[in-house]
Amino acid sequence: MGRPKILEVEYHEFFGALTKAIDAGHRLEKSDGQPWQDFVEAQSVNEVAMASWGRSKFQKVEPVIITNGRWTGYYVYSKDDEGCLKWTMEED
Repeated sequence: MGRPKILEVEYHEFFGALTKAIDAGHRLEKSDGQPWQDFVEAQSVNEVAMASWGRSKFQKVEPVIITNGRWTGYYVYSKDDEGCLKWTMEED
């Protein structure tokens, strides 16, 4: 198992990918319940750490999961600050 790493992502590229994911039905929100939880567990996402990191860089963040293509992953982003972070796991 790897160790977690939080990457800064270019906001405008992310937002374009998020818009496409929404249109194609490949976005998960926390309100989606079990599918959200399944992804978080499978990817070993520490939601508390992500929220904390996000708030340390941006004023208000929203979590979202994209479930298709190269943008698949767990993100926190801020529309107001035009910023985005992604949770990843480094390989050992």
